[in-house]
Amino acid sequence: MNVLVLGTNHRFIWVREFRELIYLREGFVLENEHSHDKKYDISYFIISFLAIFIISFLVLFFIEKEVRIAKVVELQRQEKRVVQLEDDFLSHEFNMLLSDLHYLHHAYKKDLLNTNNYATISANWSEFSSQRRIYDQIRFLDASGDEKIRINIGSNGGYAVPEKDMQNKKDRYYFTEAIKLKEESVYVSPLDLNVEQGEIEIPHKPTIRLSTPIYDEQGELKGVIVLNYLADSMLSGFRKLAGNSQGEIILVNAAGYRLSSSNPDDDWKFMFDEKKGDTFEKEYPNEWISILKKKDQQTTKNGLITASPVSLSHKYTAGKNNSHNQQIILGDSNWYIVSVFERNVENSGYFNDNIWSLLSDILKKNRLYFIFISILSGIVGFLVYVNKRTYSRIKFYSEFDPLTKTLNRRAGITKLNELFPADERRKFLVSLCFIDINGLKEVNDTLGHKFGDELITTVANVIKETLRDYDFLVRLGGDEFLIVFNGIAIDMAESVWERIVQSYNQINQNEKRPYIISVSHGIVDYDNRQKTQIDELINLADEKMYNEKQIIKAGLSVIKKNSEN
Repeated sequence: MNVLVLGTNHRFIWVREFRELIYLREGFVLENEHSHDKKYDISYFIISFLAIFIISFLVLFFIEKEVRIAKVVELQRQEKRVVQLEDDFLSHEFNMLLSDLHYLHHAYKKDLLNTNNYATISANWSEFSSQRRIYDQIRFLDASGDEKIRINIGSNGGYAVPEKDMQNKKDRYYFTEAIKLKEESVYVSPLDLNVEQGEIEIPHKPTIRLSTPIYDEQGELKGVIVLNYLADSMLSGFRKLAGNSQGEIILVNAAGYRLSSSNPDDDWKFMFDEKKGDTFEKEYPNEWISILKKKDQQTTKNGLITASPVSLSHKYTAGKNNSHNQQIILGDSNWYIVSVFERNVENSGYFNDNIWSLLSDILKKNRLYFIFISILSGIVGFLVYVNKRTYSRIKFYSEFDPLTKTLNRRAGITKLNELFPADERRKFLVSLCFIDINGLKEVNDTLGHKFGDELITTVANVIKETLRDYDFLVRLGGDEFLIVFNGIAIDMAESVWERIVQSYNQINQNEKRPYIISVSHGIVDYDNRQKTQIDELINLADEKMYNEKQIIKAGLSVIKKNSEN
């Protein structure tokens, strides 16, 4: 019935407004038929059209600008996330290498001090190399730089190099730098391509060398352990993660040379005399200065540049049960992870500093819209006016119980869910009171549904008058309600409930109603220390209410004696 009435009212408003418009228009024409000319009609149309066009254009301009801003903000966040992921990945790989070197140092230190153990060590290191398959060489050099143990990796795994093929490496930087270090300290070489016999190996072998000194109990240097790490796996993982970026992810060394990029021809140019000087710094000089100053993100004429120095730990704790700290000495002072989102035609929608580009995009994207909006703007405006009230009513009835004007079950549970913080660390407290009206069926059956509805609304109104602004009441259905006390524990909630019960008692005493207001309740509370779900809380409150109801229910009749039916 309500729907029919609403529809009738809707049609009445529509017809009334339309008839008024026709009447005014006809009156205007009749009164001015001879004074009106075509030029004025055209001017009126042009003015109206221009007004609609300008307003629409301004709206679209600001919408497009906000869309671009939102896109840029999301792009900035995404590129920062990718750069951070790359940083975490490289740091993890680096710490894995330190862990391996630490293992070899501590597991074999005593054995390395005795040359008689070298054969056993070689066998064990060969097995270790075969299992890991990431080290091109594992070596032990004595204090003079002579190779005493050398394990190479082959297609069948690690194998020991014969003594006759071993060399002296006293002049190599990874040896000269390592012997300057204290026990537990590590020298890390630059990442470059492996060179054999003065020539860069083909295929390329990106290599990092890690070395750590061995001292005896008297503090005398006995040698150096050296790991030649094949960095292909690390760089492969780096490039895989780079696929999450909308731009290009580049790994750059301290000198500004690319170590890994989307174009392999741009990498390792410092290894070739004819390509030296072709650096990232040369291509992006101003951006490079900002990167060195640790500016993490910048928008320049070249695009959006996001960068981070690689967080290779300056200190590495050697195992959970070892208090020693390794000092990390980097041969290459730092690496940088750089995301470059270029400023080009394809990416023009991400940059707002070119106003003409923005205006052009708006006109291109929305040319049909301007025609359409000019035709329909008047109709739309009229429809908005007519349907605004209808929408408000529909929204109200979708969220509120029409009898009690309280939140319905769906809207109430949604609002309760919204109270619970996403961050579990945030302090949060709420109490739920499940209530049930006693004897509603008896009132309906004995006195009629008119009195039953009166009972329901009275119960709800008393509660609403007592609650604070940030508490709320939900009608779950029939004679069941849920009170949500925001920010108070069960003891305070019980105090509020006592005031509500007092109000019911006053109504029972002072008003001549043919029934008694009687309500059962159950209250539970919740805080962050609990892992209880909302449904479980409601069920717990329901159980407490039910237990109280069973006690009250015995022999209870809510119908007053000698009442008029």
